[in-house]
Amino acid sequence: MKKITAILLLLCLLIPIGAAAGTVENARILYDLGLLKGTGQGFSEEGLELGRNATRTEVCITVVRMLGKEEKANYQANGHPFSDVPLWGSAAVGWLYENYLVNGVSDTYFGAQDTATVQQFSTMLLRTLGYSDKEGDFSYDNAVYFAINIGLLKMGAEYRRELTRQEMIDMCYTALRLPIKNSKRMLIRKLCDEKAVDRSKATALGILSVPSVSDSFASVPETLGGITASREGNAIKLSMTIPIEHYGIRVFMQDENGGAVTEIKATGFPRMEKGEVQYLGGGSAGYIREIYIRGLDMSKKYEFIVLKTTSEGALYQITGKSRAVWG
Repeated sequence: MKKITAILLLLCLLIPIGAAAGTVENARILYDLGLLKGTGQGFSEEGLELGRNATRTEVCITVVRMLGKEEKANYQANGHPFSDVPLWGSAAVGWLYENYLVNGVSDTYFGAQDTATVQQFSTMLLRTLGYSDKEGDFSYDNAVYFAINIGLLKMGAEYRRELTRQEMIDMCYTALRLPIKNSKRMLIRKLCDEKAVDRSKATALGILSVPSVSDSFASVPETLGGITASREGNAIKLSMTIPIEHYGIRVFMQDENGGAVTEIKATGFPRMEKGEVQYLGGGSAGYIREIYIRGLDMSKKYEFIVLKTTSEGALYQITGKSRAVWG
């Protein structure tokens, strides 16, 4: 019996140590990305203070960073009615309060040094992922269960009330690798696209994969029908099963090495040429069935995304896409 008890005690000691080790690794990545700061100068395990609970002020600062709004919050320095918020957290609390994302314990008392709860932090991180309690995606009462369901929290979190700094860090790291609501676009990619996080650092740290054409337009519906790629002379021909109105056609590509996603325009190299324009059924709108891509190395593999937009210039109001692969 004593032996069994000793083994159980040993396991209880080992599990938190292993979890903390993973948390330190996660924290280092968040720190390098500018999404986390310890309580001391520079990065250190001691400065993470994993053994204590997170305060409401610390949670607010963390959420503002996860939203990519820290610079904006510091610049705007929005006011708030709370007398107990420390100076170092005032900009974050003010920005969240101004944008109706946080409330105080009372009209003038924020509870700045009160312990944050798992439920509160789950609610705020779900909002950073595009989910809305106002629109009925989840409710404050079931925020923890919803967070577990999408992988933001692990099973068992529903039994805990107080939020530890360790759990706050692990939840932030997990959130970066989760997709935005109704999208395949990860939160880390959103932050990089908005220049809140350095893309090269995120890629080097392994938290951001090299973007693909499909990733870049993941939220656009595939409504243009099938498209196939074939060789015709020195060009790659994209053939559409359904004719597409030629106005507002945009083509983006990426090569097999995972290089930058590039738009292929009508001038320069590579360049795009539209096939024969046809006027179907006597209508005034012209349609095409082929697009020719010239100036590419034909020995490489490429992925193409064809977009239909309402503009020949700016990329806005994309109405549909279709994908083709060559090679």
